[in-house]
Amino acid sequence: MFRIVFAFLLAIMPLLSQTIHFYEEKYYDALGKTFDKKGKITFAGEKIQIVYDDNTTVTYTGDFLYMQKEGKTKKLDLSKKPAAKMFFLLFEAIYFDKQKVLKSYFISQNLKGIIVLTPRENVSRYINIVRYKKIKNKLEFLEIKLTNKDWVHIEELD
Repeated sequence: MFRIVFAFLLAIMPLLSQTIHFYEEKYYDALGKTFDKKGKITFAGEKIQIVYDDNTTVTYTGDFLYMQKEGKTKKLDLSKKPAAKMFFLLFEAIYFDKQKVLKSYFISQNLKGIIVLTPRENVSRYINIVRYKKIKNKLEFLEIKLTNKDWVHIEELD
């Protein structure tokens, strides 16, 4: 019986996860440089996994972020990196339309189809502004500008 249930769960696992292909552009103010990458993001239960075309894998588990490249894994405690944790919470809330989460952290305005999120006090130390546009379930773009002058721009390619 256990084998049947296990086989069933393995068979439906791809149906429970959702994957999008994306293009990402990041600017790092400290370096004065912009970097761009392509990859795929998979939402599976409580995890978000990003696999970049350069074979770098980033896995968000809620409390930790695991970065894997060339066989080496680095584990980051997100309680010490609140801006990184906020990025994943924000991305997931926007992608899955979790309005309750967005309203707890941001004030939202719709300006000609572009949603502008202004951070509430609890996240204003990390994020200056967020802009995004969705058409149906497709994320046209997401821009996050951080207080340290770094920014990220993501577009869904599918």
